[in-house]
Amino acid sequence: MGINIPTREELIANKLNADQLARHVGADSLAYLSVAGLVQAVQLKQQSADIGDGDGKGKGKAMGHCTACLTGEYPGGLPDELSW
Repeated sequence: MGINIPTREELIANKLNADQLARHVGADSLAYLSVAGLVQAVQLKQQSADIGDGDGKGKGKAMGHCTACLTGEYPGGLPDELSW
């Protein structure tokens, strides 16, 4: 499922706060979206996108988004080898 990162400790954002991480990547600032904010932003883009037939009218067909890697709520449960 998703990306292969054995532990949360291996994630850079787990070690640095937002200001430190911004400096590390050379950014002026850094902010995080909530999971709900991410889903909303993607859905808004999806609704305005042309899906499939190329007519440019933007059909707005609903599509689901997996957020399990962000929430830890996996549809089939968390596999034993991934338990953190």
